[in-house]
Amino acid sequence: MLENVNVVDYYHLSFNSYLIEPVKHEDKLFSRVYDKTGEVIVGRKPIYIVRKSCQVMGNNYKAARAVSKRFFGKEKHKLPIIISHDYGIPCVFFPLLSPASPSNVWIGLHAVTNIRRSKDCTEITLKDGKELLLNVNYSSFCSQYVSASMLQKYATNERLIFQNEMPF
Repeated sequence: MLENVNVVDYYHLSFNSYLIEPVKHEDKLFSRVYDKTGEVIVGRKPIYIVRKSCQVMGNNYKAARAVSKRFFGKEKHKLPIIISHDYGIPCVFFPLLSPASPSNVWIGLHAVTNIRRSKDCTEITLKDGKELLLNVNYSSFCSQYVSASMLQKYATNERLIFQNEMPF
């Protein structure tokens, strides 16, 4: 499956990234990342890439989860997180399953242009027009999408409040 594919060791998520999913090859878990350039295979697990992306952007995964927990409450699971802020806009990714699950897929909120029910799955369209069938219940996907949207709106409003309170 990955024999003729170039596998990179490093990748960090940004607004250019759309979706990251696990890909198993032999005994190792890799990541397939869909982004504005197409697809890339990374020789790391999705959660590793998410954690490192937070770190590269001056944040850390634990702090990103803490922000989400503070907003949603401690009982919320499958938390969306803010990877970074680009020109004041939060770059939010949300998980479809538990982030600890080796089957988890992370999706950039900014990357989804359409969501459709497809039997027991969900079909999404990404910014580049690529359509993907995800093995997740439509209602569950929509719930995660709405949570990510709420976090993005909250973070944007908080940043505006902070900016307006700064003395000049």
